[in-house]
Amino acid sequence: MTDIYVPAEGKRIRMPHGQPDWPQDGRPVNQASAYETRLVRDGDLVVKPAPKKKEA
Repeated sequence: MTDIYVPAEGKRIRMPHGQPDWPQDGRPVNQASAYETRLVRDGDLVVKPAPKKKEA
């Protein structure tokens, strides 16, 4: 399963070349992109928490 990354709390991630901002609901990181991997390394993007399971 691929991890979904969201902006860290209070962050707005602008993307280069006129692309839309990083979606608040997240998407996978392109590991071939130095920009995106740097956002993860610097803590600007974080793994989206797994949804809480409802107890039966």
